[in-house]
Amino acid sequence: MASSDIVGYVDPLILYPGNKTAVKVSCCRKQFTSKVFRLGAGYEHPNAPPISHQRVHEIPEQTHKGVPQFTRIGSLARVHAWSETNLNTVDSVIITFCFQATLPSGAGHDQLLFSSMDIERMAGLEILLDADGKIESRVVASSRFQKLLFSPVIARHQWYRLVFAVEPHTGTVSLSLIVKPRDVSEEFQTFEQVFRLDGPPNMDSREPLTIAGHSRDIGPSAQPIQPSTFNGKIDGFRLETKLNGEIRTVFDFDFSLDISTDRIRDKSGGIQGVLINGPSRAVTGYDWDASQSDWTKAEYGYGAIHFHDDDLDDAGWDTSFELELPRSLHSGCYAVMVDDGESTDFIPFFVKPDPGARKAPPVALIIPTFTYAAYANEHLHDERRAVHFPGDSSKRDKYFRTLMERPDLGISLYDSHNDGSGTCFSTIKRPILNMRPDYTMWLFDGPREFPADLWFVDFLDRELGAEGYDVITDHQISEDGAGLLKRYQVLMSCSHPEYPTFRMLDSYSTFLDNGGHFMYLGGNGYYWATSHDPDRPHRIEVRRAEAGCRTFSLPPGHHHHSLTGELGGLWRSRGRPPNRLFGIGSCAMGVGKGTGYGITDEARSHPRVSRFLRGLKSDRIIGDFGLVQGAASGDEIDRLDYELGTPRNAIMVATTKLAGGHSDEYMLFNEETLFPMVNITGTTSDKIRSDIVFFETAKKGAVFSVGSINWVGALAWNAFKNNVARLTANVLHDFIHESSAGKDR
Repeated sequence: MASSDIVGYVDPLILYPGNKTAVKVSCCRKQFTSKVFRLGAGYEHPNAPPISHQRVHEIPEQTHKGVPQFTRIGSLARVHAWSETNLNTVDSVIITFCFQATLPSGAGHDQLLFSSMDIERMAGLEILLDADGKIESRVVASSRFQKLLFSPVIARHQWYRLVFAVEPHTGTVSLSLIVKPRDVSEEFQTFEQVFRLDGPPNMDSREPLTIAGHSRDIGPSAQPIQPSTFNGKIDGFRLETKLNGEIRTVFDFDFSLDISTDRIRDKSGGIQGVLINGPSRAVTGYDWDASQSDWTKAEYGYGAIHFHDDDLDDAGWDTSFELELPRSLHSGCYAVMVDDGESTDFIPFFVKPDPGARKAPPVALIIPTFTYAAYANEHLHDERRAVHFPGDSSKRDKYFRTLMERPDLGISLYDSHNDGSGTCFSTIKRPILNMRPDYTMWLFDGPREFPADLWFVDFLDRELGAEGYDVITDHQISEDGAGLLKRYQVLMSCSHPEYPTFRMLDSYSTFLDNGGHFMYLGGNGYYWATSHDPDRPHRIEVRRAEAGCRTFSLPPGHHHHSLTGELGGLWRSRGRPPNRLFGIGSCAMGVGKGTGYGITDEARSHPRVSRFLRGLKSDRIIGDFGLVQGAASGDEIDRLDYELGTPRNAIMVATTKLAGGHSDEYMLFNEETLFPMVNITGTTSDKIRSDIVFFETAKKGAVFSVGSINWVGALAWNAFKNNVARLTANVLHDFIHESSAGKDR
């Protein structure tokens, strides 16, 4: 796959049977065809289950017109109907705002601080940073664009207060720039420059005013688009006019208002603007002094918005065709397969259980759609970026090449922005290329997240039948809460449920309090505090605070979420470690070969747990094989820890320490270590291990947790004919039986 290959997404991604979704495809050929499949295993390997996608014949194959589509990335603010006054008729126009550039040079494009340019009317003005980090003004005068270059070179991370004034009758343009000191070695400075235009300026623009970018065109383009967004923070934005000595405020935007929204509000009147592509709010501004680090309590200091030239909230592609789902469609993972004759793409979507169904099946598989959003189109393989892992070029597949060639598909919550700042938002309104059934994760040479989780679908199809369980998603649980989960007796996680919201954790707690059974079949789960706004369900927010396995840290004052105001970081740091609900919590990660588990004596002698072990050829070592990293325990792993809240009645069924343990390619997470930082690798730390844990709850429910992302890779080994699959199936059927018996009692 390359930039000319077919690719697409659907909106909405998650829907009910009978609903319609818009399929949005970029295709550089004249036409393409579409078919719909229910997805199963999709990874080709000699020891993997065969590919098991099933055609949905109720939806016929169709042919569609091909149109290339490229996204306009980069965030900005847009203000419509911003001036009822013809600015050419006043004595002076004065624009005032504060800004801090985070990539003043090296962006590869002009960075607009604001623009009112109206190309058709040859009117307007704008200010930008040029390639060298100098302030440039462009004003229409004498029916042509006149460029004015100001002498100060803008420094990175320095705050400036800019006052820009234009006198239409005299053609005078002036700029005053106050430089705020960064530390005690500097002092306030002021730069002033005055220019005379060749003729009277024409500022009577009918275009929207834009801040931090321009939007002369909206929607997708048939060609790649050069961004124009300013990389950095802008704090406040005021426009005033002077006529006959009287100053009138046209608008005065205070960005500390309505922080949880995509609106900007004029505190002087009724003008409102809208933010495009999700810039970061709840960030420190020009007057922040560290006296308050929580924006919800601060009286000042949070009047800034941080814009980035790679922000993306909604790709906004045109709809290629609408897909109407049959009402008979059972919940599950599906995809539209599009084919232009030279390239193909499986565009996934998720079908929710029919809310009108009289009775739900006993089991629900939870698809971690928030995890998929967090990792969406991650660029940690890109050695051109500040944050990356050294990669093996032989593992670079078609999706890798497309992401390198198409920056318009956006970045993930693991990537820094082009200016080096950390990401806070991710969106599902775009093609997500690592959410494909045949995606191979470049770091592990095997599936990760979505393509690996399809093995759970295949497993449950074999154990319960395709309609013997429901598929639900993180998005649903966050929106519908415990009311959704009470329909089921057994919940099963996928391999990497890392990003729950507060409501999700509450819902799981209620489910277990009411006697539910839970199978946590992954690793690094329930780790990062996540915010989700039902009014903008495509977007999630995560703030990397002071602990956790992370690729960047956010600066002081940026740790509270803008959507909800809640503190970001680890749930463990917020007093909700996953150990309390699931018996284990994340502790370490490694990219080397994994290991199996050794079964404990306690498990073999326990009346109920010993039943889980029936049918195993060996009751000593399990999972010393696997389709990812060669074993059941690998990637990110979890362990039992009573000090962190593991229930006291929890039984350690098995642990990797009884199977030789992990190598020194595995290291403790930083929240697990204190000074002195010693014994932090696999062979030196007893804390680095995967534990399989079982415990019963007070209301006769139970929890079974395995502590490894790669459990599913061993589950699928040899087409599910192995001891990991046997153990998992035994637990599943025991949980179904016990929960059904409990309902009958």
